[in-house]
Amino acid sequence: MKPLLVRALLGVTATLSAGSVFPASAQSPETPRAVFVTPSTPAEREIQSVGENAIDRLAVAMVNEVRGALASGSAEDAVDMCHLKGLSTEGGSLPGMPRISAVKLTSLKVRSPDNTPDDADKLALASIERTMATGDAPPKILLQRVTLPDSAPEWRVYKPLGLTTNCLVCHGNPADQSAALRAKLHALYPDDQATGYKAHEWRGLIRVTVSEAPTP
Repeated sequence: MKPLLVRALLGVTATLSAGSVFPASAQSPETPRAVFVTPSTPAEREIQSVGENAIDRLAVAMVNEVRGALASGSAEDAVDMCHLKGLSTEGGSLPGMPRISAVKLTSLKVRSPDNTPDDADKLALASIERTMATGDAPPKILLQRVTLPDSAPEWRVYKPLGLTTNCLVCHGNPADQSAALRAKLHALYPDDQATGYKAHEWRGLIRVTVSEAPTP
């Protein structure tokens, strides 16, 4: 597998082939149906754009905060900052981003149980993994529509995450970490799977849920 040559959230240019749809398998009538959609209408393109812009804003803020925490304190201090700062929504949306109703970081190797992928997330992660297994660059963005019977569709936008060298302080080789840092990580995340990474490897996905534009 070729390494993902991205610097946290930037730089991949491959796109989904036209008309690609990947349905979830073995679904009961009450199970959400999740498909990946290549935007073909103005509304779909607008939803993807809103989601991508929100992800970029969140990602830049996250990277800057981790960098600042490492510069002003110890690695253990940075862990405390990352642990306490969730990407939760307030009042149903993020401040300044009224159409973003949910945010999630997820991966095939999660650190916190809160980041465990749901069924629709698993489809997105599997799609990226299959693409990278062939040596191809993953898509820059995935647009997914999740539906339940008699419910409005939920639109999700995913973007692959790569690791910077700063990320390796807590996600790299445990042998390179101090005993204090390993103890802190174990105390906060006893079932931690997100270790042993190298710089610029694929870490997982950041996902936002985007509400449809209000009807004029």
